[in-house]
Amino acid sequence: MAVNNKEGASKRTFIEIRDSILLSLASGQKTINQISNETGINWKTVDNHLVHLMGKLLVREAFTSPYVRIFELTAFGKDYLRKNLGKNIKITDNKLIKINGEGHT
Repeated sequence: MAVNNKEGASKRTFIEIRDSILLSLASGQKTINQISNETGINWKTVDNHLVHLMGKLLVREAFTSPYVRIFELTAFGKDYLRKNLGKNIKITDNKLIKINGEGHT
């Protein structure tokens, strides 16, 4: 349920934003920019909501470097999607493989 602002444009609620981020991660590990591009949500907003989702143990950081952070759903995040957003969601387990200390998918 989007909220309309003064100009009549709709604005997504926190729940809608977080659900969009979780749905994006259902197809595998992603960077903040990948999530942002896929969902149409500003990267800083994605970053802020990822902090919240990590606190709720729905998302975890799979890889961190000075240049990139990669996120993935946790088991709790997958359960949340199945319970709250329907059984028709396909959740893949694209795992990050570390080769010589660098992340590759």
